[in-house]
Amino acid sequence: MTVASFPWRQLGEILVRDGLLTASELEQALREQRRTGRLLGQILVQHGYVSSFALARALTAQHGVELRETRRVKPAPGAPLPGAPESWQPLGKLLVEDGFLTGADLERALAEQERRPDRRLGEILVDRGYLTGPALAQALARQHGVVLERELEVETLIRRSLPGEPVYRIHEPVLEPAYQAGPVLHETENFLEAADFAYEYVQGHEPGALEIQRVDELTRETVWSYSESRAEAQAAEQKGLVETFGFDPTQWDAGSQLG
Repeated sequence: MTVASFPWRQLGEILVRDGLLTASELEQALREQRRTGRLLGQILVQHGYVSSFALARALTAQHGVELRETRRVKPAPGAPLPGAPESWQPLGKLLVEDGFLTGADLERALAEQERRPDRRLGEILVDRGYLTGPALAQALARQHGVVLERELEVETLIRRSLPGEPVYRIHEPVLEPAYQAGPVLHETENFLEAADFAYEYVQGHEPGALEIQRVDELTRETVWSYSESRAEAQAAEQKGLVETFGFDPTQWDAGSQLG
């Protein structure tokens, strides 16, 4: 799964809903994301649409962990993290690789999440003492290609899921001869966890198709879909562009080449 195939719009809409971003800023950032293939968080912070701390705090809240500043500090500007991955990395893998968490602690947290699917991974990690709130924020910023350039002086609160909140369900649909949703592979109240699961499932199982559906008491909406045939077509198109131009013009950032 490439950066471009990640469901960035849903993440952006979460930031708009939380008042951290305007709809116009989101559209501009999404256009640049599609053009350059960069991580959306990098774009948002670099253009000053959100601060690195505001982005990390919003992402952390999605995991059921609320950060409240205990001392007001002037936010430092965020910056792209040197060596940041060029594609989406699942949070659990990133936490272990970057030393935020041991593999054993991650396995225990995932096992508890299997038993308690109503709880989010970040919520479990912080509640059980495997991870601090600031460390979770640092890791989520890292996941989105942004580094927090100051120590976080925050109070960490666990925010339990509330009845009636929407859930995200991952299906492996059957497309032929007629569409069928197929069984639910995973369900979570956290969109970012759903995206993590979808990424790992595509990498590990190479399904013909995959969907993330947002479900609440009244509606069911497909917020992201993947198909193997579409991915192969996009890969072939990019290969053709590289053979024609010697580089991928869809990734061309003219502004960075004119300085």
